[in-house]
Amino acid sequence: FCLTLPPPLEGDQNEDQFWSARNEDIEFTEEAFKRKSIFHLNSFVDGKFKQNKGFGQFVEQSIATPRFQEVPECVAPMIADMTQNELRDAILDDPDWGWWLENTKSSGAGQVAMWLKRVKVGSFIVLRHEYERCRYTPDWLKERNESNGTLEYIGPVYIIGVVTRKIKPHSDEEKQVQKQISPCESNDGPLPNLCLVDWKRIGCKNDLKEETQKYINRICQPTVVNICNDFEKVYTDGATAGSLRQDLWDNSSPFEVVVT
Repeated sequence: FCLTLPPPLEGDQNEDQFWSARNEDIEFTEEAFKRKSIFHLNSFVDGKFKQNKGFGQFVEQSIATPRFQEVPECVAPMIADMTQNELRDAILDDPDWGWWLENTKSSGAGQVAMWLKRVKVGSFIVLRHEYERCRYTPDWLKERNESNGTLEYIGPVYIIGVVTRKIKPHSDEEKQVQKQISPCESNDGPLPNLCLVDWKRIGCKNDLKEETQKYINRICQPTVVNICNDFEKVYTDGATAGSLRQDLWDNSSPFEVVVT
C-alpha cells in the first residue's frame, strides 16, 4: 500500500516549516531512537473486549493518529503559532468538539494538542498488539503451526515507526490522504489528525526486560503519551529513559509488512 501525495503542499504550507517534511529529519537509526521523541499510541484499543481494530490498518497503510475528532476548522491555520496549551484551550472553546467524551473531554483535547504540537517529522511512534483473540488481528501476526496447520498468534508485539509527514488538518492534502485510506469498519468516518509513518521494526514484548515491560504496561493509558522523555529520572525497578530506549531497540528487528 502506498499513499499518493502531491509534490507541493497546499497554499503557504511550502513556506511553513512546521508542516514541511524534510528528508534530513527522517533518521531511522539506533542513535536517533536513543535521542529523539518517542510516542506510545493506543488508538482504537478496547481493553474491556480485548480488541485493537486500528493496529493492522495503521501499519499496512503507513499512518498514525490518536483519532478523537478533527480540530475546529477555524483553529487549523493557527496551530503552528500556538503553544500546546493554547491549542488545547482553542479546541475546548468549540462546544461541538468531543461532545461524546463527557468527563474526559479536556484530556482528549490535551492529547490532540500534544500530538499536533509535539510530534514532528522524525519523531518515533510505538504501537502494541496484545490480544490473541482480537478479530482484527492481521494475518502477518500469525504463523502456521506445522503440526496441525492452524495459524497461531505470535504476539504480544510492538512495532516502531518514524514519522515521515505531518498532515495539516482541513487541508487539501488531508482530504487526498483520507480518500485513499480504507476505514476499519464501514461506519468509521475519515480519520483526523493524521501523520504518515514508516513502520520499520518489530519486537516481542515478552522478550523485553522485566522493568521495560512494567514501564510499558504503566503507560498504556492515555491514548497518546510521550514516553522515555525524562533522561534524568530513574523509573521503577531502576530503569532509565536510556535503558528503556536501548531495550526497545535491541529486542526489535527490521520489519516490512507483507499483505496477501
